[in-house]
Amino acid sequence: MAAPIPSAEIRLSYPLYALDFDPQDANRLVVGGGGGGSSRSGVGNKLTVLDASHVDSLQVVSEIDLSRDEDSVNTLVAGPGRRANSILVYAGINSAAEDVEKGNNKHFRVFAADLPAKPTAEGKIAELSRSSLFSVADTDAYQRLLRISGRVGAAATGTIGRPKDAEIAVFDLPAASSSNPAPTLRGKVELSKEAMDMDLLQISDDEHQLVYCDAYDIYTLVIGPSSIRGPHLIFTVPFDHGTGATDRPSFRCIRFLTPGFVLAVANRPKGAGAVLQGFRLPKLADLGKTEKEGKCRLSVATHLPKGIARGTGLAVRNLSPPAAPGAKQDDAQFVAAVTGQDSSITLFTLDHQAVGDVSLIANLFPVTTFKEVHSGPISGVAFSPFAPPPPPPPSSSGDAPPKPVHHLKLATIGSMGNTCVVHRLPLKRLPAPAPSAARSRPEKPAPAAARYVLALKSRKPSARNLFLGIALGVAFLALLLQAVIEVKGFSPPIIGARYVTPSRWHSPGLYYGPDGKYTALAIPSASAAPSSAVPAVEGVLGEYLAAAASAAASAAEGEGEEAKKVVLRPFVEEEATDEGETEPAVVVKVEVEAEADNDETQREPAKGWEELSALQKELWKKALKRAGQWTEEVGEAVFKGVLFGEIGGAVGGAVGAMVA
Repeated sequence: MAAPIPSAEIRLSYPLYALDFDPQDANRLVVGGGGGGSSRSGVGNKLTVLDASHVDSLQVVSEIDLSRDEDSVNTLVAGPGRRANSILVYAGINSAAEDVEKGNNKHFRVFAADLPAKPTAEGKIAELSRSSLFSVADTDAYQRLLRISGRVGAAATGTIGRPKDAEIAVFDLPAASSSNPAPTLRGKVELSKEAMDMDLLQISDDEHQLVYCDAYDIYTLVIGPSSIRGPHLIFTVPFDHGTGATDRPSFRCIRFLTPGFVLAVANRPKGAGAVLQGFRLPKLADLGKTEKEGKCRLSVATHLPKGIARGTGLAVRNLSPPAAPGAKQDDAQFVAAVTGQDSSITLFTLDHQAVGDVSLIANLFPVTTFKEVHSGPISGVAFSPFAPPPPPPPSSSGDAPPKPVHHLKLATIGSMGNTCVVHRLPLKRLPAPAPSAARSRPEKPAPAAARYVLALKSRKPSARNLFLGIALGVAFLALLLQAVIEVKGFSPPIIGARYVTPSRWHSPGLYYGPDGKYTALAIPSASAAPSSAVPAVEGVLGEYLAAAASAAASAAEGEGEEAKKVVLRPFVEEEATDEGETEPAVVVKVEVEAEADNDETQREPAKGWEELSALQKELWKKALKRAGQWTEEVGEAVFKGVLFGEIGGAVGGAVGAMVA
């Protein structure tokens, strides 16, 4: 059994709505939130830096109390740079209601959080600047989304009353050492619908790509050094024309994997579950061209566990990131965490494979699910940064040095319980690939970069359900076949199909007589031992059974002087027709005779059914069928053990003429 994943938890004094790890220190976690102003609740607004270096605990490093008249912290990003010995934190906080009504909403804030030199010392958090990026007149608008990559950022509005006024503001950040840390607005993108989620990625030294989604569409735009190209519509959720459903899955989250792939969470209608999907993005040169060239394509997809009705959050981490923005992405594993409405976290792994200039994503498999992580909804999820460390130097003693244990931290926050939980996910280093034997020159190969993957094993799709479905299908067909042969009388009552089906479906057969009763027909021969229960067969076959049983009983008791045998013999008799004329007709009678009767009367000897010729068998079947004593459904097995006088001469001719 695998060891449990260690986790640490802390409960703060205010609701948490945003979080982010320090990009340069995986042990520093910044969280923020609050009550949203004194008019809404008595809980204050705060920003807190936590120490996540301990396995079983989280500790507060620094904290700042924000104005109770202003809104709570809605978005938060820890900047990549340092200002002296401080982390730069960018947050979205609406100004006081009086200022917002006057059109003066300084929603974009910049903070500097000190990093104490000693673990026991407390740091300070100071606000450096506040500015406005949006031009939305709606007083209910707020900074709902914030993404920063390098020194370029994007912020999207959240609009409650007027969603058509939604927009995305693109801005530049000054150097961390600049005396004025306020952003410089580069441009605004007006949206017809509010962005549900977005992500930003640096794709070269001077270019960034932004991708965002609304409920049913995915858009992308390219941010160049002097222009913004887009937005370009690259995907629309299609309707299911096969079922005629009017509802479609809707996007909830989207994240970049590489410049060529994104990962998105879509929720199915009416809380029917969530889907995690990977899309291949179109080439930048194809954007704005034909509809086919400018669209992204679905590459991988998987469903979240059945108990999760809706996905609420998504975080992604590349365990083998490229050395620089725009560099080629080699083989790598991505770890994705999806939060659900039931306070659960489901981990997935995804492989990026590169062969020459061709890249693809595959093997999107679930790893595990953490259930009921928080006492209420999960309001944020984030992975710690991870850069593969260099391989350890060889030991001076010649022994292999111990392998260090590396972890990837996964942090989540809950707004209702005021809690922050950090899980430590173990990683393992993959062995370096063997160098190629075919080399033009005997050069020493450069050491391959270390590649890490999640140490937890993912669960590949199992064929158990398929095999179980096939087995159930075969069992159902077997039961159906058994029911059919029971209804037709060819099987004893194993499942009792004749007891639950209409009588008009029933037919006599090997095990059921013409009256529909189960008889297990077996015709004894004249020499067989007497039977205490003669099968209930009507007509001449019934007479034969009774006579054969009587003869067998007499022979066993020694009552007769000569052995008796019972024979079915045909006779030709005149039969009146409906027109008043007569015509020959064949009748079958049961005769009980001595063994020597054939010699005295010069009759043809009686034969068993197996001894009759094919012609004799056909004539007998036609004769018994015409007399109403036998049908095709009964089968030939009923004749086993019966002695037949031969049909020949005029009798055979009469039978042939009548049944032809």
